[in-house]
Amino acid sequence: MKVVVVGSGLSAVGALKAIVKTGIKPTVIDVGRQLDPERQKIKLRMSMIQPMNWSDDNVKSLASNFTADSKLALPKKLVLGSDYFYSSDNSEAVKSGSFSRSSPSYSLALGGFSAGWGATFLPPAESDITDWPVSRDEILKHMRECVQNISISEPVDELSKFFPSLKNNSSEVLKLSPGQSKLLRTLRGAARSSLGSPEVFGQARLMTQSKNIGDLKGCNYCGHCSAGCVYDAIYKAELEVNQMRFEQQIEYLGGWKVRTIVESGSAVIVSVVNEHSGEEKNIEADRLFLAAGAVNTTRIMLQSQNMSGFEATIKQTGGFLQPFVSAVHYPVAWPNQNTQSNVFLEFKERKLSDRWVHVQVSQPNELAMSKLGLHHSTINSVRGKLAKFVSGNLLVAIVNTHSDHGSKYVVRIGDDFVNGVAQLESKQILHPNQKSVVSVLNSRLKKIFRRKGAVALGFARQESFASVGYHFGSSFPMSANPKLPTDTDNLGRPFGWKHVHIVDTSVLPSIPGTSIGLLAMANAHRIASEALENY
Repeated sequence: MKVVVVGSGLSAVGALKAIVKTGIKPTVIDVGRQLDPERQKIKLRMSMIQPMNWSDDNVKSLASNFTADSKLALPKKLVLGSDYFYSSDNSEAVKSGSFSRSSPSYSLALGGFSAGWGATFLPPAESDITDWPVSRDEILKHMRECVQNISISEPVDELSKFFPSLKNNSSEVLKLSPGQSKLLRTLRGAARSSLGSPEVFGQARLMTQSKNIGDLKGCNYCGHCSAGCVYDAIYKAELEVNQMRFEQQIEYLGGWKVRTIVESGSAVIVSVVNEHSGEEKNIEADRLFLAAGAVNTTRIMLQSQNMSGFEATIKQTGGFLQPFVSAVHYPVAWPNQNTQSNVFLEFKERKLSDRWVHVQVSQPNELAMSKLGLHHSTINSVRGKLAKFVSGNLLVAIVNTHSDHGSKYVVRIGDDFVNGVAQLESKQILHPNQKSVVSVLNSRLKKIFRRKGAVALGFARQESFASVGYHFGSSFPMSANPKLPTDTDNLGRPFGWKHVHIVDTSVLPSIPGTSIGLLAMANAHRIASEALENY
């Protein structure tokens, strides 16, 4: 049997894990853009030594961030100063109310957005996936299978009562700095739960290796997590794709864009074009798993079915970023600390729904502290020391809501093509109650934080995608009874097809506010496992 997987992100890896377990050697079709060679050399050089021995030039390369120059907007995450994993193919912003030649954010990198993500995860709550045709127990089973060979930092604490543990390996938990530990202890005392409105704090769950295991390096607490881990302690899909290539478990075809996918009898025909040479060819498969990411998968499906002008909807989680100033001082240990998310707060707001609201609470990371004037070259200066002290009284809360409370994108393909690839047009439809949702949630959040002497900096609240990082999906949602042109069955099969399975976030019927990378990986693993179970 010839099996093809399109994409190399978290969902693709989930499918690949299931496929190679059957003994099949799948072909991976991917654009696969990578960090430029010069930065790769710097990364390799830095990974061979301890942070205390890094040269000033190396630290400058690691910490450089051209998006930090803006006085108003929050800087974006980069990898060693590079934005390669953000696609620049269509950089125009999506407008509200009218179509423009634009699209929601997507990645064409090897590993997709996981190349620069924050690596947070949290199993879904039952109430957040009630509209899925798959049980939570089934999802949890595949989550646990997916993380068998992945180091995760997952303490057992109050969160575990509502969001079950996946590995129960306390030896893999990242250590918090004294200030971060104090923050977690203090905030736990702020929780006031009731039967209908629970509030629970816990340490952040991170797909990050805490210690060295063989040749695999653990966190060195260098303080530059947002710049991409030179030690590869922060999990990214690229690592597993490369390992599978090394072990010859997969055939990897990089540099190719998929135009269309067509089922012809028992065969699947994939039309591809090389993004460098313009070469065109068809690849035939017996089974195909599409994990190109919600945006590109939607484009591929619309183009494959000649659905020009058809308007597909992509759901989005909602949220905002709210900084706080705290009367309690939490000492900052930077740069000798991990700067990923420190604390999770999960709560329900019964004024809105039974869905959980996910909040990542942290001390300012290195990107935020650079705005205050603290970076590697000023750490011993008067300004740097002052900025470091002030940072101990600042907290940042990133709020993410279920897609029920998020805005939507509407996308379509027109008659314009580049190398045979249809170009997207998009518009955004804001949630009709967006302002009231933000108001209700922020009011609740401020009430929780006031209990421990933290006051919101209202003028600094951010509601942009760049500041919060909303999650997309649901353009081809799974359904127990597919009816609409964009419905799929519980194996992600669109249009009544038998041999093509969409496995990325496109098929999630709705999107929980919790981080969904591992959730998407697990669902892809489930689909591929069930699709090939009789092979």
